[in-house]
Amino acid sequence: MSASESDTWTGAGTATSTGRGSGTGTWTGSGEICELAHFLRSRRARLTPEAAGLPRTSTRRLNGLRRAEVATLAGISPEYYTRLEQGRQCRPSPAVLDALAGALRLDEDARRHLHRLATAAPGPRSGPDGGPGLPELPEGTRRLLASLTPWPAHVVTPMRDVIAWNRAEAWLLPALLELPAAHRNHAWFVFCDPRAHALLPDWEQVARGNVHRLRHALAADPRNPRGNRLVAELISRSRRFAEIWEEHDVRGPAEGHHAFLHAEAGRLDLDYTAYVVPGTPALELVVLTAPEGSPTHRALLRAGSGA
Repeated sequence: MSASESDTWTGAGTATSTGRGSGTGTWTGSGEICELAHFLRSRRARLTPEAAGLPRTSTRRLNGLRRAEVATLAGISPEYYTRLEQGRQCRPSPAVLDALAGALRLDEDARRHLHRLATAAPGPRSGPDGGPGLPELPEGTRRLLASLTPWPAHVVTPMRDVIAWNRAEAWLLPALLELPAAHRNHAWFVFCDPRAHALLPDWEQVARGNVHRLRHALAADPRNPRGNRLVAELISRSRRFAEIWEEHDVRGPAEGHHAFLHAEAGRLDLDYTAYVVPGTPALELVVLTAPEGSPTHRALLRAGSGA
């Protein structure tokens, strides 16, 4: 569909192919219990004694905390904490989770993630494997997308699939939106499409953000077939994705800043905000804006007018 035919576009299809590349590691989508153990180990390993308010002795070789130190800080027994890290204890109480979050100095996103890993039931299956495909986009959201000129905007699923966008977004990100539906995904584009590095001067920040969002989504729906296939493919194709994935960082819907190096307009600096679409399975409307009168604003106005 050309830009002259409609003010909004939608994409269909969610299947990913399985590929192999230079990356390492595997992902099996083994569920929330295993992920809870991995998450605790990764956070313990990165927390230094100084950050936890503990003294560092001259003979200490371990950079992170010991299991017994985390247990002491959380007020639980070392034996119980060991069972958590080994995946042998699968459902700690909310009080224990809060104590662990405090001991490990987790921020609010990581605290919510910890609770989700330990207590949330698997979400509904989605995609072609035993469940519905892409969710229906509410007509009101479709009209809103079209009305947001000159601001680029799109609708994205929890697994980072872009399912609808407006005219300004099509001008801003043609490399992503012209991809087949199976690869019209923020994470896939950033890690697997070589054009992403030229388009995104803050590539590392964008890359990390996409990995953090995927972890956030799969904690809520650990058996999601689309998400698990996507993670497996990205681990096999991108060493950098595998490295960031193993850090176990998470982030929910947010706002922030992205820079783009546009082929026609040059550098564009845009602020983004993600809004949850009511009445849908966690769809987000992402809108990118710039200060009125700024070079980026003027470039978007020119693009919208066809000048």
